[in-house]
Amino acid sequence: MRRRDFLQVLAASILAGTVNGGPLRAAGGNWKDQFHAALGKNPWLLGYRSVEKPIYTQTSLPIEGQLPPELKGVFYRNGPAQHEHGDLRYHHWFDGDGMVHAYHFDGQTVTHRARMVETEKYLREKEAGRPLTHGFGTALPELERPRSADGLNTANISILKHNGELLALWEGGSAYRLDPETLDTLGLKSWNSQTVGAPFSAHPRVDRDGTLWNFGYAATFGAVILYHISAGGEVLNTGVIAAPDTPMVHDFVITDRHLVLLLAPFRFEKSREGAFLEKFVWRDNEPGRALIVDKNDLNSIREVEIPPMWIFHYANAHEDSGGRIIMQAPVYDTPAIMTETFREVMRGNEIEAAGAKFMSLTIDPTRDNFAQDEITGLNNSEFPRIDQRLQGVRHRYSYTMQSTRLALGRGFDRVNRIDHKTGNIQAFQYSDTEMAEEHLFVHRPGSSKEGDGWLLGTSLDVAKQHSTLNVFRAGALADGPVARMSLPFALPLGLHGNFYS
Repeated sequence: MRRRDFLQVLAASILAGTVNGGPLRAAGGNWKDQFHAALGKNPWLLGYRSVEKPIYTQTSLPIEGQLPPELKGVFYRNGPAQHEHGDLRYHHWFDGDGMVHAYHFDGQTVTHRARMVETEKYLREKEAGRPLTHGFGTALPELERPRSADGLNTANISILKHNGELLALWEGGSAYRLDPETLDTLGLKSWNSQTVGAPFSAHPRVDRDGTLWNFGYAATFGAVILYHISAGGEVLNTGVIAAPDTPMVHDFVITDRHLVLLLAPFRFEKSREGAFLEKFVWRDNEPGRALIVDKNDLNSIREVEIPPMWIFHYANAHEDSGGRIIMQAPVYDTPAIMTETFREVMRGNEIEAAGAKFMSLTIDPTRDNFAQDEITGLNNSEFPRIDQRLQGVRHRYSYTMQSTRLALGRGFDRVNRIDHKTGNIQAFQYSDTEMAEEHLFVHRPGSSKEGDGWLLGTSLDVAKQHSTLNVFRAGALADGPVARMSLPFALPLGLHGNFYS
């Protein structure tokens, strides 16, 4: 089947509701009652409580410290926020309906506003006062099968501003368009008629020429879709990779010449019962695959066998003079943190889980060789970020979150800057009562020097019961925040964000 024909069939089938079929299964106990009983005893669960209201109007934040006057723009964040409707609580953290936040910096003041993304799923369930459809990790007998991939789209993972459009991103369906100022939901994003309803992942990569690369995994159809989109928002090219038993894949990397996707042996089995997540099986006795795709010819793909491993997020990748591809990522032995840990925390249980090791991964396509080297001192790390201007080329600094706590459900308490040239790690340790979220680098206006700028990130203080926006000088992380701006309320833990000047 030709590429365009395949995409049209895929989109039509998704819109007709032929994805994520299979019977539902019951799960014992009232998770909402269990969670709130546990919350009364365990303050760390505050990060997984539902948001208190669907809209937060613009609030001026008090500034502790000195706000850098050159720091001007909007810091958008997204994440699961509505975990309950009526008497039912979702059974997985990733099922929470998305809420987008906007922190506006004008050089002197900072304001915050937030709004639930009014997806089809959210509006239907809000009106009904209860969950209606099973989700990524929730399946109950009283819930219906989703009518389409976007029927269970929670738009809760990340945020992207491209060609003037603000997009709330999810894993397996369309992006949702938002008003950049009011955060009002404007509807589903269609890149073109051939890709309507096709999966568009939450981790696109903006190339140094301003074009956008992305993928989407269509497990039901055994395929991975590739996108190349111009800086002006036009689809330049699409590709389809046949992937039988399509594994779940959350992120990817680009280099100057290639797209690289690492496919873990986390295989889709359509016949399995339960929620979408439960249709995937971890096969630790099987290898994974690295797919290396030529940017100039999306049909030109090279495969390299890799060990079984699970990766949520990558920092960056580049190619050396010999054609080897070097990337950095937190690496897990299995996806148990997703299949087990994030389930247990939703009903108020805490379990110890193996976190990720921050690794340097090297693929040599000419020799079909794969190697991995641990970067020591960074156990239980996640959410790696870089200076985005160095996307696809060699960079010096990576920024990661780290947990020094045994129970990973208690979040991160340390932020690191890794110097890949010297091996030095600079860190800031948050207080014993704070759960830190993803921190990202913002370069100083007018400076082309890597690392010259600030690190922005949010944290939740479970003792004071408020969320705080923190600003660090990127080169002096250990000195602590130069400015802190606390909200008068606590927000649920979120996932990803971006800053736009």
